Amino acid sequence: MKENVPRDWLRSPVGFGEIEAWLADRARMIGPAGDNIASDWRGLKAQMLPGDEIWYFSSGPESWRQLAGREGYALVRDGDVIDSLITGMN
Repeated sequence: MKENVPRDWLRSPVGFGEIEAWLADRARMIGPAGDNIASDWRGLKAQMLPGDEIWYFSSGPESWRQLAGREGYALVRDGDVIDSLITGMN
């Protein structure tokens, strides 16, 4: 799911291995429903250009208290969020 991710939500860069391990764990927990997230991840990866990074993001604490929190992974190019993958929300 694509989401407009503000830069101040970016927390830390992550490697492919970390994300793919998370996807494997998620697939074991939720079964075939995990295929959508895996497909979205492949789509995000396909957009990458040399120098791009993947960052973990999370909205601020207030958004979580208001049941509007979001977290996931963002494709970052030259400091700008190009696309994102939502992995958690409340």
